[in-house]
Amino acid sequence: MNNSNYIGINQAIQLRRRAVAKTVLLCMLPLVETNAGAQDNQLDTMVVTASRTEQRIMDTAASISVVNSQQIHDGQPEQNLSEPLQRVPGIFALNRQNYAQDLLISSRGFGANSTFGSRGIKIFVDGIPGTAADGQGQISHVDLASADHIEVMRGPFSVLYGNSAGGVINVFTENGKPGAEATPYFSVGSYGQVKYGLKIDGEKNNINYVLDDGALHTDGYRDHSNADRKNENAKLVLKFGENTSVTVVANNVNLSASDPLGLTASQLRSDPRAAGTGALAFDTRKSVDQAQGGLVITQRISESDSITLTPYYGDRHVIQYLATTFNGVINLDRQYYGMNSKWLHTGEIGSIPLKLVTGVDSNQNKDHRLTFNNNAGQQVVSPTTDQVYDMEARNLDEYIQGELRPTDRLAFTAGARQSKTTLSAISENSLPTLGSHDYQAMTGMASAQYYVQENTNVYLSYGSGFDTPTLNQVFYSPAYVNAAPGSVPNTGNIGLLAARTQQLEIGSKSEITGVAQVKVALFDAETTDDIVVASSNFGKTAFMNAPKTSRKGMELDAQWQLPYQLQASMAYTLVNATVEQAYTETINTRQVTVNNGNRIPGVPRQGLFAEMVWRKPDKSLEYGVEGRAAGSIAANDLNQAYSSGYGIMNLRAIVRQNIGGWSLTEFARVDNVFDRFYVGSVIVNQAASQFYEGAPGRNWLAGGKATYKF
Repeated sequence: MNNSNYIGINQAIQLRRRAVAKTVLLCMLPLVETNAGAQDNQLDTMVVTASRTEQRIMDTAASISVVNSQQIHDGQPEQNLSEPLQRVPGIFALNRQNYAQDLLISSRGFGANSTFGSRGIKIFVDGIPGTAADGQGQISHVDLASADHIEVMRGPFSVLYGNSAGGVINVFTENGKPGAEATPYFSVGSYGQVKYGLKIDGEKNNINYVLDDGALHTDGYRDHSNADRKNENAKLVLKFGENTSVTVVANNVNLSASDPLGLTASQLRSDPRAAGTGALAFDTRKSVDQAQGGLVITQRISESDSITLTPYYGDRHVIQYLATTFNGVINLDRQYYGMNSKWLHTGEIGSIPLKLVTGVDSNQNKDHRLTFNNNAGQQVVSPTTDQVYDMEARNLDEYIQGELRPTDRLAFTAGARQSKTTLSAISENSLPTLGSHDYQAMTGMASAQYYVQENTNVYLSYGSGFDTPTLNQVFYSPAYVNAAPGSVPNTGNIGLLAARTQQLEIGSKSEITGVAQVKVALFDAETTDDIVVASSNFGKTAFMNAPKTSRKGMELDAQWQLPYQLQASMAYTLVNATVEQAYTETINTRQVTVNNGNRIPGVPRQGLFAEMVWRKPDKSLEYGVEGRAAGSIAANDLNQAYSSGYGIMNLRAIVRQNIGGWSLTEFARVDNVFDRFYVGSVIVNQAASQFYEGAPGRNWLAGGKATYKF
């Protein structure tokens, strides 16, 4: 890596100008792969379900994007959800290069300040919630190797999913192909990266199945960032006649990863690959064992009515070592379960077509949380300070949504959701009991869509949503975090309020069938009682409610089929996420003021993904180029530290052959071709100013797969 390429930590206005310049340049170089062949028709036939009913993506009065199978797999690492999500406008999925910490995912600025898992975004995998009853989401079990497509919804429609103001991410496993086939796959790359696995799928006699077993190892770009992960994912679809289907889904993940922590600005300049202060001394690390399963039972009652039931159960065990002695080891056991049910009706009111969906979602998670001292990476029992808590979150939501189409060009949609979430925590030893709190809200949305031409429509939508605090966010009291270790008991922060958001969106969608599709949206979201950091100290964070914040911006999503076997796409995001009313918080026992107009940390002001791919008509050879750019990111609430904006370019090539019964695919890619140094992610509000997580310079990946049809 050439350190002369180091961008540095500069003033926000300078970074903003640089990011704009790079964005303009990359707009002139739209580049990597899109779909292979099937995409030719998918521009006008893609059907989505994120709006609760099946619709053409152009007919939804909402910002919905789909990442298809080719975009997930062809020439891609298939390692992290950040890879496909970078193609979606409004979504920032920042790769920390740290498997001990989840990706920092935000949707239109929601979820950017999460310190544990994802928040403010609802996550589903094959209909099974990846977001717990308290609103905290996990994505480590997402298996990209067997994923078929990903639907991402932003804006007012997401409020009908309950505790998720920012958006909804739906990951769908592929279906088995007729007959039976086996696909071993393998890839190697920079920094000791090795990924391998075997996928088996097929379909016969109304039985469809997919089974994938894969493993990943990396030495890591940074010191003390090695990781091993094993994923298993299975889906079985059984059809009983014309009207009944049962889908069985199950997945498992085992993860063991060292945590390099973040770097200060001076450490970043000195050695961006170094581990942060305390990482080696405390041997910071994380292990995860998670298994979950569920059923999706669909029964057609009549030509116009069907019901779907989705019961599920999961178990997650996490052990994490923090860079502190006092309560520096967290041992968490979580059982989570529930059932979602819905009834779908299609009919008419008079002669007006109607779609109506109503349902009940019931979810619960129970946590058994223990903390111990961390003595140089070893767990030490301390009866006087160890914490033992039983924590619980449960919610029960009822919703209804209807769509009327008075004419072929005009559609109205409206919906409402009644939500109740309860959080509670009880101490099992002599420590104070944190208590319990009920959160209730009635949320709703309404939209109108009008086709001004046969292939162009405009829409307006409004929604009111809410986000409860997670169990992690109510665990520590500000007084406990601010005090010297062990000097003040932890009474928790169970009285933290839920954030309330009002959203407005106006958008337009246009297409030339099979040639181009362009979607643009303007949005404005105002939040009261937003959940923000109150105190951060000794590796622990307490939260508070900010009076008012806002998130305004635009999204542009476009795809083109071009002459000479060229395809291109672009996703652009502009977000202005700011504090609208000043408030005070405590950092390292020092009370500070977060001013009106400050940027919400963790959110780039703008982002761009652009790609172009050339493909031979027989698909035996293709080349792709992709460009990615992002603006500067505020690292803390005070806006005293920023990461710089950046722009990078990636190249890739794919070769395909058919030999006997085998279909072979080989690929190679080079990321960050010009060896730019940049900060890939920030640790929001890190108390010791260890905000920065550097991204790799020029790096490579090569691999292949071989499919045998039985």
